[in-house]
Amino acid sequence: MPQRIPALTRRPARLTIRPVSQVEPGGEPTLWRSLGERPWLECVPPGGQIPEGWVHLQGRLLRKSGSWAAFAHAETAGDSDAVATFELPVSFKGTINELLLLPEGVTRLFLEPMQGPGEFELGEFTLKPVGTVERYRRMYKRILAMYYKHPRRRRKMAGLHSRTVLGNLTDAYGIAGRLRCHTPSLPYDRWLASFDQLTDRDIAAISRDISRLRRPPRFVILLPRGDRDDPARRATMDSLARQLYPHYEVVSPDAWRSDGHPDTWFVLATPGMLLRPHALYWIARAARDNRRWRLIYADHDFLDHDGQRCDPVFKPDWSPELLRSTNYIGHAAAIRGDVLKSMDRPADAEWDIHGLLLRAGELIPRYAVGHVHAPLFHLPRTCLEHGGTAGNPAQVAAHLARSGVRAKVEPTRRGHCRIRYALPEKPPLVSIIIPTRDGLPVLRTCVESVLEKTAYRAFEIRIVDNQSREPETLDYFAALRGHPRVRVMPYPHPFNFSAINNHAAWNCDGTVLCLLNNDTEVIAPDWLEEMLGHLVQPGVGVVGAKLYYTDGRVQHAGDVVGPGGCANHLHPCIAGDDPGYCDRAILAQDLSAVTAACMLTWKDVYTRLGGFDAMHLPVAFNDVDYCLRVRQAGMRVIWTPYAELYHHESYSRGSDTVSPERQAQARAEVKFMRSRWKRVMRHDPFYNPNLNYARPDFTLNVAPLVDKPWMR
Repeated sequence: MPQRIPALTRRPARLTIRPVSQVEPGGEPTLWRSLGERPWLECVPPGGQIPEGWVHLQGRLLRKSGSWAAFAHAETAGDSDAVATFELPVSFKGTINELLLLPEGVTRLFLEPMQGPGEFELGEFTLKPVGTVERYRRMYKRILAMYYKHPRRRRKMAGLHSRTVLGNLTDAYGIAGRLRCHTPSLPYDRWLASFDQLTDRDIAAISRDISRLRRPPRFVILLPRGDRDDPARRATMDSLARQLYPHYEVVSPDAWRSDGHPDTWFVLATPGMLLRPHALYWIARAARDNRRWRLIYADHDFLDHDGQRCDPVFKPDWSPELLRSTNYIGHAAAIRGDVLKSMDRPADAEWDIHGLLLRAGELIPRYAVGHVHAPLFHLPRTCLEHGGTAGNPAQVAAHLARSGVRAKVEPTRRGHCRIRYALPEKPPLVSIIIPTRDGLPVLRTCVESVLEKTAYRAFEIRIVDNQSREPETLDYFAALRGHPRVRVMPYPHPFNFSAINNHAAWNCDGTVLCLLNNDTEVIAPDWLEEMLGHLVQPGVGVVGAKLYYTDGRVQHAGDVVGPGGCANHLHPCIAGDDPGYCDRAILAQDLSAVTAACMLTWKDVYTRLGGFDAMHLPVAFNDVDYCLRVRQAGMRVIWTPYAELYHHESYSRGSDTVSPERQAQARAEVKFMRSRWKRVMRHDPFYNPNLNYARPDFTLNVAPLVDKPWMR
């Protein structure tokens, strides 16, 4: 059908944005505020007429809170209920660049930027009709880009095959869009249908693989006796009867005796817990493939009142600090027999899964813990009621005492544990490094908040002046002369964030460095004590803080490497008291990296590793690179939500405000990071591969890159 182009030429036409429902202006020209679950704005072209057929929609959308899903809606003539809806992939930087097939008779075009209350920023939107040649060019360009960017397995999981491109170009374009950037989140039932089904071919392959296993591991399922007619216990037994792996037995915990054999694995079950038919097989295969593993855990989900699977818990890899905060592993774990026997547990002792996991962590090194990235266990809601997936303060306190760690354990309102680590009798001197170039209003707020609100007093402040020129700033520096805690250090060279921090680090007196941005502000007086308490624990090399925007929303809750393209903050823009995914925005935990906007590290570690990389990363990612090198050296990176500061950082205003030179520098830094940390970016150990890798928002991955052992 030929396209009708009544008002628009084939040149982009700027759209006028008008609020329709549940949305209002936010006080700035580009800022808007969503007031409900479905904010709608109308996009009006010049002359008011919208072309039918294929069009190219371009724009910029930054969500500051709320859902990240965006849609376009096209209304046809004479029927306001006849609306065609289109998913709008939005890049991490907020770019919309989409081809849409508008229906015949379209009269109005609407934008739904998010779902739920919050704020968003809109840049200029344009619309233009496209002909067949341009449409094919744009579609193939995106598809080819995804072919080069993503490995074959991920493309295959997403459904992007060569036959898809040849058979249905529009579908292939849509899949490429989902791989390219964020799209509306995938419901769990659809995710299960796509990625968690066992076909007859799968079952046959698993059976063949089991038959080939030499010295197959044996499982002992520890299930409380209870009443044989108990529906929950019977459901668990039925799920065990459906196991494809035959080498197991069910034993009551009070009758169990361990021979400590390394080929025997123990699973502490709870009545009502169900296992996927291939659960024991997958764990057995993992144990056989990784002989050093002595504790293996899997992901899990829950069963609703109708017995349907819901609320998946896709876990990070082994995180000792997170396990102290909460039992994030739950009952979805198997412990090797020799480890269980070495726990020297009294025969009449009460079984507590959190306590067992903590004891196991004391006895084995980090490399001996394995994680199967698949929801193999289904837990009933009663597990939550009986503490099966929450923290046990008494068990955590006993664990810390056995480990020789001085600390207090406090229960939180959501059933987790907050640990207050004791500081050394002789508190170490902390050198707080604050780089600045003018910016007096934020700098003064930062310095004064540190001086006035910090309870820990063994610190010095080193302001690194990178060519400040404003008279007010210079006067402020002069007024600080003679202050017993503050010293201004000149750095009269071109801006290089890495070199600036290195210069200060080599020339300060503290044994601990605190890298602090000049646009931060202390909130909690114990921020430094909290971070230092984590840093002085054995094996910890870096500690990061929880940062908030001025309006109280979360700016930084740790960093993830890989999802989003390079490195990005976790839980950005959620409400300050929002617990986040699986409560991880309010729990101390191991992570791959934290931001240098507020980072604590040992000076000798910083010196030994050469500090920040001033040659390759003069502006961005230097903090992430440093954290990854710390982890590479065998030390841990910890993020704590209890060290709280404001980070008065404004949202990026887009590439139009950035010079071509800076854009080129940014591309070079991203390229360097992807080259140096290629392996880590394929799988950040603290971000599950079943979660979205286009944007680190903890939604479900449209192409999870999980190795299924029977498919090798």
